[in-house]
Amino acid sequence: MNLPALEKDSEIHLPQFKILKASAGSGKTYNLTTRYVQFILSEKIPENNPRNILAITFSNNAAKEMKERIIKLFKELYFEELEAIDHFSKIITIEKNNLSQKAGHMLEVILSNYSDFQVKTIDSFMTTVFKASAIDFGYNPEFDILIDIKNTMKYSFDRFLRNVREGSPETKLFLDAIKIILEQKSKESAYPWDPTVPLIDMIIKIYGKLASSGKELLIEDFSEDINLIKNKLSLLLKDIEYLLKNSRLEPNNNSIFYKLVGFLKDNRLQDIIGKGIKYPPVKKPSGKGELLKEYTEIYNIWSEVIKYIKQYTTFYVYSYYFPFLKIYNEFCKTLEIIKKQQGIIFIDDINKYLAEYLNQEIVPDIYFRLGETIFHYLIDEFQDTSPIQWNNLKPLLENSLSQNGSLFIVGDTKQAIYGFRNADYRIMKEAESKNPFPSAEHSVIELDTNYRSLKRILEFNEEVFKHNLLNSEDHKLAGEKSGLISYIQKPLKNKKSEGYAEVVLFEKNEENPPEKLRIQDLIKDLNNRHFKYKDIAILTMRNEDAVRITSWLNEKNIPFVSHSSLDIRRRKVTGEIISLLNFLDSPTDNLSFSSFLLGDIFSIILQKDSHQIIKEDLISFIFNNSENAILYKAFQKNYEEIWRIYFADLFKFTGYLPLYDLTSEIFCKFRVFEIMENEEAVFIKILETIRDMEGEGKNSIKDFLEFANNAEDVESKWDVNIPVDIDAVHVMTIHKSKGLGFPVCIVLLYEIKNRGFEFITHENDKNISLLKITDKIKLTNPDLHTQYYNEVINELVNRLNSLYVGFTRAEEELYVIGVYQHSKEKFPINLLPSDKYMSTEKPVRDIVKDSTTHSLVNIQHYYNPYFYQIRSDTLINMAEKRSGDFIHKVFSYIEYIYDEFEDKIDKIIDIVIKETGDNFPQDKIKKVILNFLNSNNMIDFFKYKNERIILLEQEFSDNEGRLFRMDRVVIDRDKITVIDFKTGTDREEDKYSSQLNTYMKILKEIYPDKKIHGIIAYIDLKEIVAFEYNSN
Repeated sequence: MNLPALEKDSEIHLPQFKILKASAGSGKTYNLTTRYVQFILSEKIPENNPRNILAITFSNNAAKEMKERIIKLFKELYFEELEAIDHFSKIITIEKNNLSQKAGHMLEVILSNYSDFQVKTIDSFMTTVFKASAIDFGYNPEFDILIDIKNTMKYSFDRFLRNVREGSPETKLFLDAIKIILEQKSKESAYPWDPTVPLIDMIIKIYGKLASSGKELLIEDFSEDINLIKNKLSLLLKDIEYLLKNSRLEPNNNSIFYKLVGFLKDNRLQDIIGKGIKYPPVKKPSGKGELLKEYTEIYNIWSEVIKYIKQYTTFYVYSYYFPFLKIYNEFCKTLEIIKKQQGIIFIDDINKYLAEYLNQEIVPDIYFRLGETIFHYLIDEFQDTSPIQWNNLKPLLENSLSQNGSLFIVGDTKQAIYGFRNADYRIMKEAESKNPFPSAEHSVIELDTNYRSLKRILEFNEEVFKHNLLNSEDHKLAGEKSGLISYIQKPLKNKKSEGYAEVVLFEKNEENPPEKLRIQDLIKDLNNRHFKYKDIAILTMRNEDAVRITSWLNEKNIPFVSHSSLDIRRRKVTGEIISLLNFLDSPTDNLSFSSFLLGDIFSIILQKDSHQIIKEDLISFIFNNSENAILYKAFQKNYEEIWRIYFADLFKFTGYLPLYDLTSEIFCKFRVFEIMENEEAVFIKILETIRDMEGEGKNSIKDFLEFANNAEDVESKWDVNIPVDIDAVHVMTIHKSKGLGFPVCIVLLYEIKNRGFEFITHENDKNISLLKITDKIKLTNPDLHTQYYNEVINELVNRLNSLYVGFTRAEEELYVIGVYQHSKEKFPINLLPSDKYMSTEKPVRDIVKDSTTHSLVNIQHYYNPYFYQIRSDTLINMAEKRSGDFIHKVFSYIEYIYDEFEDKIDKIIDIVIKETGDNFPQDKIKKVILNFLNSNNMIDFFKYKNERIILLEQEFSDNEGRLFRMDRVVIDRDKITVIDFKTGTDREEDKYSSQLNTYMKILKEIYPDKKIHGIIAYIDLKEIVAFEYNSN
C-alpha cells in the first residue's frame, strides 16, 4: 500500500496538525498505525517514547485492532518482510539493515512495558485524566465507572419519590408531567397505571441528552405568559361572539373559531396547535358597504387571535417539558448524593465534569499527575467526535502543539453514523477548512484510492450518491453536508476482476417474504461459485431484521454468526444453567427444576452415563407429579441414585460455597465441557461473568439471577468473542459492520418511515433548552420550522451515511435487496439504481485457498471432584440457620392471635413447608412457637387492639438509603414496639442491641410523636431483652 499521506521523518516540521480525509477502504487506519510506528522508530522525531504518544479511537474493538496492527507492523519489520522494509525505509531516516534490529528492540520495549503502549478509546483516556483530578471534583480516586446507568437512576428516582407528598411543590410538577404523558398516549395504548415508569424513562433520556452536550440546562417558566395569552384570547373570542350575534354575514364552516372557543373553555388550548387558523369565522362578502365593514371588524380581531395563537405555540414549544425538567433538576440532587455514597460515576459525567475544568492553565498540572506529557496525538474515526469530547481534547492538544508536538487525525464525514450518540461530523468539516491551532502547520490530504472494493462496486456507489442522491430534491442537501456527492475514489489498478453489483426490488409480503427466498438462493449460488460461508456478510439497518435473517438461514441449515446475538443468555444451555441455579436457590421452584430435567445437559449426561432413563420417562414423571407441591422430593424418592450422583452435593453446598465454586461444581458434576464441546465458550463466559460480578461484591445466586434477568444490562458483558476462522455467514447491522470488509455483502433494506423527534435541542454558547416541535407545530413559526428542518437534515445525514457504510463493505461482490410497500419512491428504495444494476452474468471465481493455517489446540478439562471438609459445628450451624429461617417465615404469617390459633398455626407451618421445601417436624416447630408466645407476656404483642397496626417483615430505609427489614413492628396509639426474633442458643447481645437501636432510630424519625420500644426475642431460649429508645 502506497503512503502518499506520510512524508519522510526528516521533512516533518513540528508543530504539525495533519488531517487525512479518507473514504471507505482507502487505508486511513493503515496510515495512522504506520505513522505511529514511524514516530516510534525515528531518530528525527523528538519526545517519541511510547509514553509520550497517544493513539485515540472510539470503541474497544477498534483500540484492540489498532494495537494488533501496530504490533504486526513491528513484527513484519523485525522479520525483514520486503514490502514492510521498503515502505518504512521511504519514511524513516535509517539504514535498511538497522531497521529490523530497531523494530525488534522497540517491540520488546513495548511488550515489556505494555501499560506505556497508549492506544485507548477516548472514554478511557478521559477517564484517566479525570482520575488524576478526582479529588478536585470531590471523588475518591477509587470510584467505579458505570456504563449502564438505568438501575442506579431507578433506585435514585425511588429515593427521590419520598419527597413527593400531598400538597408539596413536587406533587404539582408530577401531576403536570403525568398530564403530558396521558396526552401523548394514543387511544389504543394501555393506560399507564404506574406513571413513574414513563417518567423515569424520560428522565434517563434527558440525562443522556444533557450529559453529552456539557452545557447548563436552561429551564424557563412561561406559565404567566401563557395565562396572559389565554386571557387575551378569551376576551377577543368574546368580542367576536358578540359581533356574530347580530351579524348578517355567512358563517365560514372552514373556520376553527367554534372549536377554539371549546378548547379555551376546557383548558385544552394546546389542541389548536397544527389546526388551520387562517380562516375567519365568516366569509368575506362581495362588494362594499356595511357587510364589508362588519367583516373587516371581525377579520381584524381574528388576526389578533392568530397572532396570539402563534405566540402561544412558541411558548408551548419552549415550556412543554417544563414539569419534566423541574423534576429532573430536583432529581439530580438526589442522584448526586447516591453517586457519592456509592462511590460511582457515570461514564457521561466524566466529560461533563472535565468540560468545566480543563483549560490551558490546568493542563501541565494534569500531565504532572499522570506522570508523563503527551506530545503526539493520533486520532482515528475523527468524524465520530462529539462537541464535548472535542472541547475537552482541545486544551490538551494545544498544550502539546505549543511544545513542538503533533496532531494527526483521520476520518471520513461520509461514515459519520453515530449522530444518536451526539457525534458531530461538522467538527471535522470545520477543522478541514479552518485551522483551530494557529501555532501549528496545517494540512489536509485526501486519500483517493480504494484498496478494498473492486471497480464495479465503486461505480455502483457513485451511481447511488453522485447521481441519484445529487438529483434528489429531498436528499441532496444532506448529501452535500456529509460529502457524499463530491468525494473522489479510484479503484486499485491491475485487478483481475472488475467485481459485481446487483440490485433487486420486491414488494413487501409479510406471509411469504420474497427477500427470504432470494437470500437463501444467493448463498447457495455463492457457495457453488467457491465463496465460503465466512466470505459472506448480510447487513441490515435494524437489529430485528438481522434476527429474522438468522431464522431464514437456520431453515436451510446454513451456518451463521449473528453479531447482533452474541449474548450467551440467548443460548439454550445458559437457560438450563440458570434454571438449575434458580432451583438450588429456591427448591420449591418446580418450573425451574422441570426445565433443567428436560433440558439437553441432563438428557445427554444420562445417556452418556448409561442410565436407563429417557426424556419421555421424565416428562411422564413431571406430569404424574404435577399436583405435588415439592417436585424434587418426589424425584428424590423415585430416582434416588440419580439424585445422589448429580444433585445431592449441589443441594448441600448451596449457600455454603461461593457462587463461582458452586457453578464450577455444576460443570464438573454434569461434565459439560465433555458432553457439549460446541458450547465451551458459553460455559467459560458464564464463569467469567460470575467472576466479574463477584469482583463488584455481588456473591449470591440471587444477585446473579437478577443480573442475568436484567434485559437492560450492557450486552457486551454477556457477549462471547467470535472465533476467527469459523466458516459461517456473518449477519449484523450496518453499524456493527463499520471498519470491516467482506468478499461478498448482501445488504437488505426496507422502506424507512419518518418519525417525529422526542425533543429538539436549542443551544447557545452556554445553555441548552429542550423543545417540543412536531411536524404540525413547525408550520406555525419560521424559526421553529428552521430548527425542525435542521433536525430532519441531521437525521437524514445519519441514514445516508449508514447506506454508504453498508455499500462499501463489499470487496468483490455486492447484492442489494430493497423491499418497498406500495411505492418505490420512499427512502432508501428511491436511491437504488435497480434499472442499471439488474442481474447479469457473474464473474468466474477461482478456488481461493486460505492464506493462513491455524493448528487447533485440544483443551483438556479435568474432572477431579472437590472434597469440602465441613466441620461438624458448621453443619450444626447450617441446620440451626435453616431452622431459624423456617421459624422466621412462620412468624411472618402471624398477624394477630385469636382463639382458634392452634389450628391456624398448623396451616401456617404447612404453607411454609411448601414454600421452603424444608420438612422440619411439625409438632416440634409448633411447640417451640407456642412455648415462646406463652412466656414473658409476649402474646400481648400478638393480640388484636383498636387502632393497633402490625407490620410484618417490613422494609424501612435510613437517611442514607440503606434498607433494613424488621421482623415485627407493633404500632399502637402512643407507642411503637419493634421485635427482632432470634433463634438458636447464642446470645450476641451487643451485636443485636446495636442492630435494634438502628431500627428504633429509623422508626423515631418516621414517627417522631410516638415512644419507641424494642425487644430482642430469643425464641429457643424463651427469653427477651427490652429497650426504650433514647436519642442520647
